[in-house]
Amino acid sequence: MLKVANLVKTFPGGNGPVTVIDRVSFAIPEGLCFALLGPSGCGKTTTLRCVAGLETASSGRIEIGGTVVSDPEAGIFVPVHERPIGMVFQSYAIWPHLNVFENVAYPLRVQRPRSGKARIRDKVMEVLRLVGMEAAADRPAPLLSGGQQQRVALARAIVREPALLLLDEPLSNLDARLREAMRDELVEMIARVGITALYVTHDQAEAFVLARWMAVMDRGRIVQEGAPRDLYARPGTPFIAGFLGAANLLRGKAERHGDRLQIALAGANGQCLALNGDAGRPEGAVEVMIRPEDIDLIARAPPGRQNVLNGRITHIHFMGSQVECGVDLGGTRVRAFAKPSDPVAEGQPVSLRIDPARCTVFPASAPT
Repeated sequence: MLKVANLVKTFPGGNGPVTVIDRVSFAIPEGLCFALLGPSGCGKTTTLRCVAGLETASSGRIEIGGTVVSDPEAGIFVPVHERPIGMVFQSYAIWPHLNVFENVAYPLRVQRPRSGKARIRDKVMEVLRLVGMEAAADRPAPLLSGGQQQRVALARAIVREPALLLLDEPLSNLDARLREAMRDELVEMIARVGITALYVTHDQAEAFVLARWMAVMDRGRIVQEGAPRDLYARPGTPFIAGFLGAANLLRGKAERHGDRLQIALAGANGQCLALNGDAGRPEGAVEVMIRPEDIDLIARAPPGRQNVLNGRITHIHFMGSQVECGVDLGGTRVRAFAKPSDPVAEGQPVSLRIDPARCTVFPASAPT
């Protein structure tokens, strides 16, 4: 439904052009919700705006539903109002002088050819039922809550039955509790409509819940693409590992011994990890990624046990459903999670049991 090939976007800068999108390519099959995820300034919103026609690409090709809508080299640029898209903005852009019905009806009233009054009313009420706002059709826009505005914005975006739905951080203006509730509702609504969607966000939890496929962007480029679960479990770089959730990155020196990879950890009092020496795993200076949830916090064990690291708890943060513990291994700190009922205390000697199958090894970015 959407194909983006070698997309480049530059803006004028004081010292020459600044490239904010650098040869970005991806494709979204029909009916799939695809997330572009990355930190502020990585180029994800500019990519979406180029797809929408709100920005003119410097080069590259954009195709929606089999039709080329942007190709500067071929002189093709289809304006935004002629592209088969619906958009939900971060600000929702709900018109305060119109009620709910008129906000949703607006795209039908201005499109050509124009629909009749009966057709407009039937279509608007149909999508308002879909988003659970049918009873509020006559409500003035200023009386809507944040969650209701989000539903109205979505209804307005899909009322023309677009081929592609574009969502630019649509939940970022909601408080945490409402954001979580609306995230779940949005998943259901997108599935109910069966529409193809491009979802832009900096929130990895949103991307994990909403998208069946996602791409992580950094400094204008897509650095890894795949199913959310796969990217979380097997990140391609330390940046992706840290961006997609809490991650411990431990430096060390790796040596291969037969089918095992022995990693002497820096700042851990000579303690080591013994991992499966799969082909392709780097040797020499490395970084080992271990998610806090993959570490078992246990009573202090005797030294020398394989893949059990001894340390001391330096801090405890109560987080409701779990307790985050900082553990000093002798110069290197590791985060691990305990249950609220576990008897943990600052200064307490503990051991960390590591599952070697859950460790990811990267070449070190600098010598250890």
